[in-house]
Amino acid sequence: MPKKGERTKSEIIGIAKKEFCKKGFSAVTMSDLCEATGLSRGGLYRHFSSTDEVFIALLEADKDDWQAEMDKAMEKGVPAIQMMGYYLEQMRTGIAEGAGGLSLAIYEFMRNKQVESVFLDARYDFAVNMMKSLLQYGQQRGEFKPCNLQMEAEHIVIFLDGLQTASAVIPFSDEVISRQLNNILETIKMEER
Repeated sequence: MPKKGERTKSEIIGIAKKEFCKKGFSAVTMSDLCEATGLSRGGLYRHFSSTDEVFIALLEADKDDWQAEMDKAMEKGVPAIQMMGYYLEQMRTGIAEGAGGLSLAIYEFMRNKQVESVFLDARYDFAVNMMKSLLQYGQQRGEFKPCNLQMEAEHIVIFLDGLQTASAVIPFSDEVISRQLNNILETIKMEER
């Protein structure tokens, strides 16, 4: 069971994610986070010293959560098609809840902070490797078509990132988003006999 400090940190990250999605990176201040979380300045600063630190922790937590979920599902033998469907549904829900705003906030953070591209490159590489693992798992189970794993994983990651980012500025209907996400599944799954 996580300690109280870890739970508080996790709660801060969850609330901060909503703030960054809504306002972008630059518009969110530590005062905003105090107000949104209900913590005093000292309470917030006990866990994070800046919005930069909160934002990086948020990105790391998202990455770690996805990896842990995928590893656990593979260990249990969950069908790859079900795992991909779940992942795409999380994307659809995230877009509906404004995750496109988080994508814009990520780019804003990288551009404004002049953060070395190493951070963004590592995030991209992680996403591609995770997708490649899922595709390979699906191929081994006979659920996904044979393909160039690297190229297909890159395509899916870039497409999803573009869809999320575009959704922040283009009012796609839920139908359009669902159709695009379903197309990914239709493209990779084996033909039923």
